Amino acid sequence: MGFAARENSNRLSLSDPYRLIRQWAGSHSYVLANRFIEYYTFDTEFDAFLSRFRILPRKVKTKYALTLHAAAWLMAPHVRPTDFHTYVQPNINRKEVMEFAQALGVSPTEKSGNVKFVIPYDEGVLYSSRRLNGVMIVSPVQLYVDLYNYPGRGEEAAQKLLEEIAKDWQA
Repeated sequence: MGFAARENSNRLSLSDPYRLIRQWAGSHSYVLANRFIEYYTFDTEFDAFLSRFRILPRKVKTKYALTLHAAAWLMAPHVRPTDFHTYVQPNINRKEVMEFAQALGVSPTEKSGNVKFVIPYDEGVLYSSRRLNGVMIVSPVQLYVDLYNYPGRGEEAAQKLLEEIAKDWQA
């Protein structure tokens, strides 16, 4: 499809990274691809709840990565988040989910939780996750793909994020 080409050194390079990421994002459905376990936090301040991620116990500290608006707020603040979507390891068991929830101080709810543990369709969503301001977030490319078709100003946040990602491509 012309997204990549071989250089003289036989190394692959992206010929049109914008087209590639938009094509991927356009065909991805975050809501349909993943499973969700919902919880609720009574924290009314975004930063107060976010600080809980910074002090997680060692055994869960690297088993998650924020995505959607909460992660976008940390990378390229544009749309203020109202909930937390957190990818967890795809092979996580119920006991580990409960330990993670307990460490964050959240309460289970059947639906409409403002904290969603996301069981990903593929462990690849966690590749290149990074720590930013003491919190694990998905890679910028994964974040863009997740946001792109997400309702509630997702496409708007994705566009702002793409501007930040593009700076790295031009460097």
